[in-house]
Amino acid sequence: MSDSRVQDVPTPAFELSYNGKSITADIAGHVLSIAYTDHLSGESDELDVELEDVDGRWLDSWYPDKGATLALKLGYRGAALTAAGSFDIDEVEYRSPPSTVRIRALATGVQHPLRTKNGRAYEQITLQALAQRIAKRHRMKLQGKIEAVNIDRLTQYHETDLQFLQRVADQHGYVCKVMDNNRKLVFWKRSDLMQSASVRRYTPAQLMGWQAQDQLSKVPAQVDVSYHDPAKRVLRTASARADAKAPGGKASSADTVKLTRKAAGKRQAEQMAAAELERRQLERTRMSVTVDGSPQLAAGSNIDLDGFGKLSGRYQIQRASHRISRQDGYVCELELKRVAVSAAQDKRKTP
Repeated sequence: MSDSRVQDVPTPAFELSYNGKSITADIAGHVLSIAYTDHLSGESDELDVELEDVDGRWLDSWYPDKGATLALKLGYRGAALTAAGSFDIDEVEYRSPPSTVRIRALATGVQHPLRTKNGRAYEQITLQALAQRIAKRHRMKLQGKIEAVNIDRLTQYHETDLQFLQRVADQHGYVCKVMDNNRKLVFWKRSDLMQSASVRRYTPAQLMGWQAQDQLSKVPAQVDVSYHDPAKRVLRTASARADAKAPGGKASSADTVKLTRKAAGKRQAEQMAAAELERRQLERTRMSVTVDGSPQLAAGSNIDLDGFGKLSGRYQIQRASHRISRQDGYVCELELKRVAVSAAQDKRKTP
């Protein structure tokens, strides 16, 4: 049998540094697995490194310091590796027999005050200015385009700055996350992510495994946002309605979600209602898939799934778990949500 097929199989590769110094060559023979989990929002990105420790060096001279920094790049041999970011070591776990060590690290570093809960009030501020103020407070670089969103008053109720900012961003149709060990605060408009071109296309034959849920109960027919009109001293309501149809039956339940928000006026209240409906519509169709590893598969990116009947369509990656191991090579496990049909129209350009 020819060896050409074997030679064509790409070899997974990684680079790992410890406090800025490469340790790849030193640990390569000890690595059992490296797992990097990329979340779109709401949770810290994570790095998990498992190594064998037959001679006990990880208990002594190689003992990893909690709070030290790990930086990871991953991909395939012969190609440029993709940076996954930097992480603070949070936990070290030992097991025996066989003797192994597992190092867990977080991108929202444990050595930074971003986890401290605070109570603050903000008045007459924009979402951009709020994000910039929090980024500056924690010495982060703000990245991403934020449209003009005027906010009359906000209250931070015993929340961390990140929890508070994510809550406010979500109400206005944005997602945000801290990356690269508290160096970056990144914003995306949810609708822009939903409408972006797909990075990959998959058919059932290209998946190692998959699971899907298609449901209605979490998708309301309408979202009503009530807000106070200070000029008229009355409570007003702005609404957003779900699509009438969706593949596989009805597009929503019969429920109406009623919220009370602080809004600068009718237009902003309508935008907040639309943002809430947009977020809830993503709960309609979810899939979990396992595929060959690719650094392209980042949280927030879209992929196209074809050949799945009424489950086919464009899906947004909510969480991407990249794992390189001796046993399985480089594999990605993806948590997906199908984007609204209107967002996927005329956007089907895939490699």
